[in-house]
Amino acid sequence: MPWLAIPFSDLETKKALSRKFDIEGIPCLVILQPNNNKDDAKLHEGVELVYRYGVRAFPFTKERLENLLEEEREKHERQALTNLITNHDRDYLLGHPSPKQVPVASLVVCSEVNPHLQKIKQMLVENGDQEDFEIVFVSNDRDQESFDSYFNALPWLALPFGDPTVKELAKHFDVHGIPCLIIIGPNCKTVTKQGRNLINLYQENAYPFTEAKVELLEKQMDEEAKSLPRSVCHLGHRHELNLVSRGNGGGPFICCDSDEQRCGWAYQCLECGFEVHPKCVITADRASMGAIVD
Repeated sequence: MPWLAIPFSDLETKKALSRKFDIEGIPCLVILQPNNNKDDAKLHEGVELVYRYGVRAFPFTKERLENLLEEEREKHERQALTNLITNHDRDYLLGHPSPKQVPVASLVVCSEVNPHLQKIKQMLVENGDQEDFEIVFVSNDRDQESFDSYFNALPWLALPFGDPTVKELAKHFDVHGIPCLIIIGPNCKTVTKQGRNLINLYQENAYPFTEAKVELLEKQMDEEAKSLPRSVCHLGHRHELNLVSRGNGGGPFICCDSDEQRCGWAYQCLECGFEVHPKCVITADRASMGAIVD
């Protein structure tokens, strides 16, 4: 690398810098403004800024970053399907059978994959719903062979392997990990960036992923919980389980019976933290619990 460096053996200086700039992890890029000793002249988010804006972030001044944020806000307001998933060299997506090319015009797009998405498409077809719902695979594979293997096993459309739009989408939607599911509405605006969590929590019932639908699902769960017993004995677990909700110790959890992410109401063991979704409870009498304890 062309950078200057502190000698490897100079541990004292490295420790002193870590303390001064409150470094908690690496990589870390601290940017100092010239001729300015004020605390707000230090930027600790250098890595994030370079990842997000590249060379456009230079010279990392407050004014420059404010301009970039304003440009980003305007870009999201102008968000349209064509400027999201096409570029000047390509106006199509890959379809099946490969190498079919599907024009982007009139598509409604979300990215990434989850088994429940197939159920949503099937549900719309069975209900005679004419609403367009397309799934576009945005690959992070490192080679063409891996991409082909994954793409050929799925019915989705896809961006071509290695397409530069992939990196632009990751920056646009601030994607830091995979799998990720972005939901785009009929007006080409972002409905939610939390599609993966919503699918995990509500399965295909999450469709169409709007805030109104999530609120409705939460109200339905609260209504169903009114008829549930306050405590149960679950077959195979030695402690009594108590019904909890978001307001009294519940919330998103991994069901210990199905290993699926759930939310809202759950039966929770106050002794060991065991949690199970109400639909997964297999009731048992106290005598069988005593046998387990013995």
